[in-house]
Amino acid sequence: MKIVVVGGVAAGASVAARARRLDEFAEIVVLERGHHVSFANCGLPYHVGEVITDRSRLLLQTPESLRESLDIDVRVGHEVTGIDRIARTVTIREVDGGREYVENYDALALCPGAEPLRPPLPGIDLAGVHVLRRIGDMDSIKARLDAALSEAATGARGPVRTVVIGAGYIGLEMAENLKHRGALVDVVEMSDQILPPLDHELSVPVEQHLRSRGITLHLSTAAAAFTARAGGGLNVELTDGTVLEADLVILSAGVRPNTTLAKDAGLEIGPRGGITVDTHMQTSDPHIWAAGDSVETPHTVLPGLWLAPLAGPANREARVAAENICGRSTEYTSTQGTSIVKIFDMVAGGTGATERQLLAAGLPYRAVHVHPSGHAGYYPGTAMMQLKVLFAPDTGRILGAQAAGFDGVDKRLDVMATALRAGLTVYDLEELELAYAPPFGSAKDPVNMAGFVAGNVLRGDLTLWYAQDYPATTAGARLIDVRTPEEFSIWHLPGAENVPLGTIREASGDWDPAVPVRLYCAVGFRSYLGYRALVQRGFTDVATLSGGSDTFRSWHEVKPDSDEPPLPMTAYAEAVDIRAAAAKTAALAQGTGVRVNLDCSGLACPGPIMKLTENMRSLTPGDEIVVHVSDPGFANDAPAWARRNGHQLLAIEPEGPGYVATMRKGGAVATTVQAAAAPAEARSGKTSFVIFSGDLDKVLAAFIIANGALAMGDEVSMFFTFWGLNSLRRTHPPKRDRKAIDKMFATMMPSGAGSMPLSQMNMLGAGAALIKKVMKDNSVASLPELIKSAQTGGARLIACTMTMDLLGIAETDLMEGVELGGVATFLGEASESTTTLFI
Repeated sequence: MKIVVVGGVAAGASVAARARRLDEFAEIVVLERGHHVSFANCGLPYHVGEVITDRSRLLLQTPESLRESLDIDVRVGHEVTGIDRIARTVTIREVDGGREYVENYDALALCPGAEPLRPPLPGIDLAGVHVLRRIGDMDSIKARLDAALSEAATGARGPVRTVVIGAGYIGLEMAENLKHRGALVDVVEMSDQILPPLDHELSVPVEQHLRSRGITLHLSTAAAAFTARAGGGLNVELTDGTVLEADLVILSAGVRPNTTLAKDAGLEIGPRGGITVDTHMQTSDPHIWAAGDSVETPHTVLPGLWLAPLAGPANREARVAAENICGRSTEYTSTQGTSIVKIFDMVAGGTGATERQLLAAGLPYRAVHVHPSGHAGYYPGTAMMQLKVLFAPDTGRILGAQAAGFDGVDKRLDVMATALRAGLTVYDLEELELAYAPPFGSAKDPVNMAGFVAGNVLRGDLTLWYAQDYPATTAGARLIDVRTPEEFSIWHLPGAENVPLGTIREASGDWDPAVPVRLYCAVGFRSYLGYRALVQRGFTDVATLSGGSDTFRSWHEVKPDSDEPPLPMTAYAEAVDIRAAAAKTAALAQGTGVRVNLDCSGLACPGPIMKLTENMRSLTPGDEIVVHVSDPGFANDAPAWARRNGHQLLAIEPEGPGYVATMRKGGAVATTVQAAAAPAEARSGKTSFVIFSGDLDKVLAAFIIANGALAMGDEVSMFFTFWGLNSLRRTHPPKRDRKAIDKMFATMMPSGAGSMPLSQMNMLGAGAALIKKVMKDNSVASLPELIKSAQTGGARLIACTMTMDLLGIAETDLMEGVELGGVATFLGEASESTTTLFI
């Protein structure tokens, strides 16, 4: 039997090798139009980046080695230009010499692979625009890059600028390796996210990581044209009007199956443009098989046929094709699309269907998000990962999984891929017994944790709400943040109440169980505990945020300390320019020379902030802490925490999965210096009040000043504590059960702003009545009217929760629009204010 294989890379070489192992006497000819066979095309970016320094390591086989070891006739530089199915022959052209000849076959295996997309844009054929698919492409790119970097090293020119078009796996691997070489890198992506094989919320942490490593991302735009630049190099014009300078452009906008031969031969082509094959990898011609990037195969989860340009499936398809060519009956069942990528220190990947694909296919599903560490948190070198699992709502069958993180991501994806292939359910994930020791995992592995959460959802032990459904899902609900006051002060959802987990059992005693409650925390665990506490106390409509605020902030663009409503996130918007902020504050205070090294690696939020707060208390103003944190979210939290607490963020730089930050403790002197140093237009324009008086005249004065400040354009926050809370009481609050001491306080204290006494000459209420009449006669607004005017003007009225507990005041006793807060809330407001008044 004579077997002719068209294509000599992953699929083609595998067909030939497997066929030889099954049939020692077959004549096997491999025809490859390129000049290399069986090379590691997945390793090409790493030679450009000089991570793989020896080019020959990428050449897995040569024509000579294949002839020697397997007796295969490999002809490189030979392009098949036509197929005669009746005569069973192929026409071949020698690429270098142009000679044509014909070769007959008994069995033909088509493995032509895929071709990189080269959109018909102006200037697409300029010398500086490259694709990366073959060894020759790699050599050209590296030669151009080497030359530019050598010239820059002599000082004869500025930095080398590169542009990568496309933010898929190959594009981002190229971006990383170009950066490793010292080039400036811009990545352009037409979609609103990088990494199309991942869902949006899994891609955003990788975007943040790329930016932290100096990569500039241009999302939701595309290349429009390339033009030569005077003096050398290119201009890359984008559809949004941006023009980027480039010495080198890499096109990585995707691939399409190379089906020209198959189409010209009349073979059946599938709905996605690939060659149609059956489960034996046989085409519509019984003498022709096909494998690799050019074929369409069933998906393990989704309906229909799909293209999967991945090395793993290509090799398995090739094996099946060879076995059927040699007389066996082997089937290729499906492709599930398992893939993974390393980008600097981060790893991301997925298997099975994405949420977008399930929605498009109309398949029912449920989703859970968990954020465990890669291994035991107390053992060095770990960080939080994001793990998302999609599953059927009836059976719990696993439909897809994605992960992004730093350590242990690959093995979790492999476990999930195996579980999906085996048809396991989330209940099975709970039962998996996986390898554990502190350097490798946790006793409850991340895979187990995902199974626990998903199992809880299916059993009815947990109800989730999702970030992408915000704000509709929280409308009309009580929004509860169960994190610590410290975390809450840094950032929280607008309208949220801070009820730390440890207080929620007592605090919820006065809540109406019929009012919907939506809970959240940092990653979803504390809010789950709060959820269980509430539903067992009779609350009927409770849900907790899947993945917590970490997942939420991947869906919505929010500043770390913002109370503004979140916006849909189309790109990672840095809440502060960390380096610029550090440069501005670095010279404000002189240190004492004391510097503490603080290792918070392995600690998930709020661990780093809590440990930082604890250690900062022991220092004197001017002392410094160098803190090492493996939580990527620290880039957002650190500037906000430092600013709110009057400290200085001197520097923050990427370190492994997280950051290393240097902070200088502030104090009364440092804070004053900062305020004085700030230009007038940069000052906050905020006035804060602490109102602890219950006297009508004093509270009147406070609201008169507050309304004046609002009229001047200032922000106003008013913190009411002890007797000052009486001004926020409803005149006729809803009836509720009260303790005896609460009833006594309610009887003794004024029932709202209209019943407050004067501090002087109250005369059993006659003085208060007289002053109200005088105010009315002189057209001065009453206290209730002033309060309403302040609220309309945007003043924040904050009731002290500690005082409420002491005096037996429930939220329902207070007028609408009053927020609840503690000391941390007031201190956060005061730290941003130019004026703080105590009344």
